[in-house]
Parts: sequence; structure tokens; C-alpha cells
Amino acid sequence: MTVRPAGRLLDFVKLRPEVEAVLQHVGRQTWDLLLISVDGTWVREEYPSVEAAEAAARALGLRVHHGWDDPRVTRRMARDHWGTPGGQRRAL
Repeated sequence: MTVRPAGRLLDFVKLRPEVEAVLQHVGRQTWDLLLISVDGTWVREEYPSVEAAEAAARALGLRVHHGWDDPRVTRRMARDHWGTPGGQRRAL
């Protein structure tokens, strides 16, 4: 299966260091592909199947984690960017 990743995902990978991907099942027929950089910033995109999400991650050349089993990736995601100038904000 070949999937062309969204442009914003391509930009994220190009502009941020050491990006890794996490796949998580979020709905009956929905999978999230989360891209997380080493500094903890992230972006997500929804896909209709795990195969499509994996194909998008492969097209980006990323290491893929199925779920949150790797504590290193979990620590990245848990970083708080509220006090960082230009940092990512949590949804309200």
C-alpha cells in the first residue's frame, strides 16, 4: 500500500529533529499517526486503517511504535511547552 503523507507531516519531519511515529487506535475504523520530535512537539493525522498509517510513516522514513510501550517516547509526549517561547500549547 502506498500512501502520500499530508504536507504538514512532511514539513514537521523536515523542520524538527529526531522525529518518531506512534500509531494508536482511536475509533472503530480510525487510527492516529502521531509524529513526535525529540523536544516533545507533535502533530497528528487520522487514517482509516493501521496499514494506511504505517504506509504514511514509512513514506516519511520514520521509526514506528505501535502504542505507548516505549517509555522514552512517552516521556517525549509528556513534556510541557507552556513556558517555552513559540512552544506547543495544549488544547483547551
